[in-house]
Amino acid sequence: FFYPGKTDPDRELFVTAIACLAYGLCQHNEIIRCCVAHAGNDHRLGAQEAPPAIISLYPGTGFEEHVDAIIAGGPLLGYKAQKSSANPKASAAMPAPCGIEDRNRTAPFPFCGNRFEF
Repeated sequence: FFYPGKTDPDRELFVTAIACLAYGLCQHNEIIRCCVAHAGNDHRLGAQEAPPAIISLYPGTGFEEHVDAIIAGGPLLGYKAQKSSANPKASAAMPAPCGIEDRNRTAPFPFCGNRFEF
């Protein structure tokens, strides 16, 4: 359901599911925040870091670009989760393969390649 998939129906379901998740977070963020808010959790990792005071969704830069294209009138289909290489900008280092996920997981709802975490 929250995996990009390899077929057009799977990708369409993924985009729709993300839209529903984003709408749900927007409409009910106080309830979600209350579910995890307690003194021990609020001051974990140096306070206000996990969980944050503001609940937001981070599906990754590739999906963000796809959403911007949809808002501009583009098609719903077309998103493909593709891995890329990070350019180290140093002649002595090779490009490193990188995934589509939020590696440091700083967002409250990061997309981690094949799932969302909270």
